Amino acid sequence: MTSTLTLALRARNANRIKPRYQICLIHPFDPRGQKVGGLETYIRDFITFHPTDTDILFIGVDSTGELELGKLHRMTFRGRGFDFLPILHYSDQQAREAARSIRTSLTGQFFMALLRHFGTIARLIRARRCSVDLRRVEFSWLPAILRLPFVQMLHGEGAPKLQMDSLLRKYAFVHNTGERFAVAMSEKFLCVNPFITERLQRTYPRRKDKIDTLWTWVNTDIFKPQLWPLNSSPFQIVFAGRLDEFKDPPLMFRTIDRLRRRLNGDVRFHYIGTSDPHRFEEFAAIEDITVRHGFKDAAGMAETLASAHAGILTSEFEGMPRCVLETLAVGRPVVAMHLPQLEPVIHSGVSGYLVARSGSRDDMADALAQRFVDVRSAIDAGTMNPVQIADSIRAFTPGTQLARVFRYHQEIQDARGLAAAAPTY
Repeated sequence: MTSTLTLALRARNANRIKPRYQICLIHPFDPRGQKVGGLETYIRDFITFHPTDTDILFIGVDSTGELELGKLHRMTFRGRGFDFLPILHYSDQQAREAARSIRTSLTGQFFMALLRHFGTIARLIRARRCSVDLRRVEFSWLPAILRLPFVQMLHGEGAPKLQMDSLLRKYAFVHNTGERFAVAMSEKFLCVNPFITERLQRTYPRRKDKIDTLWTWVNTDIFKPQLWPLNSSPFQIVFAGRLDEFKDPPLMFRTIDRLRRRLNGDVRFHYIGTSDPHRFEEFAAIEDITVRHGFKDAAGMAETLASAHAGILTSEFEGMPRCVLETLAVGRPVVAMHLPQLEPVIHSGVSGYLVARSGSRDDMADALAQRFVDVRSAIDAGTMNPVQIADSIRAFTPGTQLARVFRYHQEIQDARGLAAAAPTY
């Protein structure tokens, strides 16, 4: 028989108010806009997959010019509600190509907007007792001034010898100063691959315990393995993302041209993104076989990737390229120049090929082209399977990676007593 005490305890527990967690995202971006990339997908997925016991406050950019700045707006994205505080009007057109000065850059203008709206931001974040989630170290000063805990992530870093399509190379000292400050002040400092993690742990040995790796992920609710296109003629190759110079578009275009010659013109190249490929002279050789898709939302990108036979990546450095994970997730192999972080997902002959960085640029283009020939032969022979290809990214899903970030915020707020006292919105 159930005791009176047990019944009383059950009743009390049933009436207990469960804690809600409050997370503030700060990033110069509009999740409703057309900008694509790893950072942007992170924000969109953060909103999409946030736990039901968590409220999201997003401080960002209005790309439409329709929202009043400095005012809170209740928004819905992919069926999930969040509170949006836009502090800057900055159109998708402005964001498409990298700025050439700090004054005109999105980062610079957003920095100034944070200062202009500091009072409003401070009142909101403090009232909600948020922990803060940051993608850019340049903004780590804000939660530090407010004495609020924050989780910092470093999505990538450049190579000094390469020209990047951003101002980070010219003003590297700004990034490096922000990095040191964020490592010191953050509760957790996450990097997109273990090579960046190891570099930071060596650089900041006293902070080693807070520095960890958080691999990027792919939304497998949207990106699912699909049957091959009806035939392999013409052979369809796809790339998605900005055409930054460190991604080596000239090598990419030269490879497609070499493959075109090997396949007697029976190839098509698909570009998903908003950069202008004409600024690279190598593009002229393949312009007539290129389909430029422009911006695609996640569903549109998944559909376009599935209509191709293979993906390509020629970058000289990356974090963990999301376009590679999304291509593999729909069951399409990827041929890429070797990057160590790609080894866990690109398995030779199964989910694509990694090509060694050796010889001349012509040698590398030839090697890449030959691997695409091998992929086409494997598809025709039935030895490459979309389900097996997609299985290569099973550890790179929101349920395995993004869930860790939410858990860190919950642990931080529990430890500081923030969640229990947080209001419900």
